[in-house]
Amino acid sequence: MKWEFTPYNLQEWNKSDSRILFVAPEPNGNNPNPGRDMGKWFRTADELNSYHSNKLFYNRCKLILDGMLGTESPSNFNHFRFMDLKATSGGSISKKNEIANYIKSNRLEVTEYFTSKNEKFGLLPHKVVLVGNIAYELFSELLRDSAQKDNPELQWIQMPHPSAQTVANDLLREACNEIREHLSPINQNANKWFCKGRTNYGWTRA
Repeated sequence: MKWEFTPYNLQEWNKSDSRILFVAPEPNGNNPNPGRDMGKWFRTADELNSYHSNKLFYNRCKLILDGMLGTESPSNFNHFRFMDLKATSGGSISKKNEIANYIKSNRLEVTEYFTSKNEKFGLLPHKVVLVGNIAYELFSELLRDSAQKDNPELQWIQMPHPSAQTVANDLLREACNEIREHLSPINQNANKWFCKGRTNYGWTRA
């Protein structure tokens, strides 16, 4: 069964002049998700349901989103969409070759998230945040050229996956305060913030 990746708020997403698409490798089928839709996951995540038992993931996505927009506001999610390159469930560890094969077999479906002119589906993003090395590598290898052709104004950046265990939240917050100055046009190499513990972190070229 395929997952869906609807915008947090489709109408506001289409009106936004700062649409931000988060791109991950594949959904973790071990985590609770209402309706297998990441848009619905974020819309319904709150204190009452403990953010679907994944508060760390939610908070880190919001931290990165707030940094991208330069402000902290609940309405920031109106500019937000989260998608996985592979729309079928995986586990806690992604397998790059399986995700690559999915992209190759569903290229038009996956590419639409980066190039769409269809308001019912949701318009193309202005900025892409690739979360994790596998998402960055596969986007670069298989999708970047088509995204650049049909969405030449697109900007991109790489950040750690929100579930990464080596990331310190205070260091991530500092990085998010600088994130906008590290955005790159899609026709240039992306910048990357990495964190492998408190003594090994920083900005570099992806």
